[in-house]
Amino acid sequence: MRIIYVDVDTLRADHTQPYGYRRPTTPNLQLLADRGVVFDRYYASDSPCLPSRTALTSGQFGITNGVIGHFGEAARFRLDAGHGPHRDRPLLGQRLQQHGWYTAAVSMFAERHRAYFFHGNFRESIRATGRLNDEEAHEINAVAFDWLRRHADQDDWYLHLTYWEPHTDYLIGPEWVRRAAESGPAPAWPDQAAIDDHAARVYGPRGALDLHYAGFLGGPRPSPQPHSMPDAIRTRADFELLVNGFDGAIMYWDHHFGQLLALLEELGIAEDTAVIVSADHGESLGEQGSYAEHGLASEPTHRLPLVVYWPGLTDTLPSGARRCDSLLYHIDLAPTLCELLGIPVPPGWQGESFAPALRGEPLAEPRPYLVFGHGAHTYQRAVRTRDHLYIRTYHPGAFRAEWESLFDVTADPHLTRDLLADGQEPELTARMRSHLAEWWHRYAGGPGALPDPMQATLQTGPTFYNDPAQYARHLRSTGRAALADDLEARLAPIGAATPVSWHAPQFPARSR
Repeated sequence: MRIIYVDVDTLRADHTQPYGYRRPTTPNLQLLADRGVVFDRYYASDSPCLPSRTALTSGQFGITNGVIGHFGEAARFRLDAGHGPHRDRPLLGQRLQQHGWYTAAVSMFAERHRAYFFHGNFRESIRATGRLNDEEAHEINAVAFDWLRRHADQDDWYLHLTYWEPHTDYLIGPEWVRRAAESGPAPAWPDQAAIDDHAARVYGPRGALDLHYAGFLGGPRPSPQPHSMPDAIRTRADFELLVNGFDGAIMYWDHHFGQLLALLEELGIAEDTAVIVSADHGESLGEQGSYAEHGLASEPTHRLPLVVYWPGLTDTLPSGARRCDSLLYHIDLAPTLCELLGIPVPPGWQGESFAPALRGEPLAEPRPYLVFGHGAHTYQRAVRTRDHLYIRTYHPGAFRAEWESLFDVTADPHLTRDLLADGQEPELTARMRSHLAEWWHRYAGGPGALPDPMQATLQTGPTFYNDPAQYARHLRSTGRAALADDLEARLAPIGAATPVSWHAPQFPARSR
């Protein structure tokens, strides 16, 4: 048995064919789905990149493993002491190795995010190029294909491939943007009225008027890829260019994914190699006024694609068993792999196996709700039921993020109507708050629990990419003083919180 895990950065589920997208962006992924199982309600427990992949390979929520953000204490993995993997909470790759599996990766992720513990998953970890950046799909394939040819006659290996596309900036040639544009109409939402509202009312890096604002890169900048990304989103034409860039990047990845599937056929191992395709997070394309970004604990950021082909299990399933709509976390993948491979699941992992779904069977006890969190651009946690999404903000970063919001995602998939702001559903809101509190107490409120890293780092907050004070000055300098006032009011300490920590402050105090 062999397993290939295809990790596609920022692959938004509903822009792929297995999830009903009208544009033919992913014909090769659809071919895999025709022989596998598609999971409709599969969510990242933590986002974006670093928290997501840490949770995936540690089998634990960020509130437990320590990684909820992208820098400082919010990005510190709680690595156990000693000379070997912890008995109760090994990394996924370590668990596989303990039971005779050879694990390897072609990925820049560990270097890009200084997540060197990620290497602990693999006996062999390869960077496709010497550049200190994420490699393009053809570069990943060149190295991965060499590895596959050298290991095709071996059994029991697990290969993790990280593809950069379609993360911003959309680094594809104009021909792929053109292919996307010619493949069918762009999504009808956001229309011009929604875009106008976003430009007037919503602020934040990657907002309609600040599409390329990045404080850590010096602030506002023109589009780095004018053929695939506009300078700003002011019109439908701007949005269509953006979505053509995004979809074109997906098409570019799928083209190279097709080459991977063809190689497995050429090597004669396609029928006994499991192929799993997923992502670390999705992408906002106008939802809550955010464009080409994954900065909120929202539906477009946290919903992931998951397509699994597993030889001997999914090959002959009837069409009605090829979809699973149970609420699942991506931390459920690690125990699922162990169950399918006959490996005991470590007691410290927090996910639950969904292996029955790959056998065409219903899950015994479907979850009534999920809780997931974001910690790189904002500090937020959210509760997702089958129909509704409740979002709680702890730190807005430089974004217009309401302290609480509630959406009926089934009826309002673009999150345009905040039911809480409209004074609706008070009982549902109370129930969602209770779910969040119960989840927090389960994972951070009992004996032996370490401090919640989101709470412990609130004074610094998600400020690595954008300093809120600097961004507020940018708003004022561009004629948006009222929006700057709103941001500064949101950043004011709540409950007379002191600006002095019990330890030495991380940053010097600044006079006003």
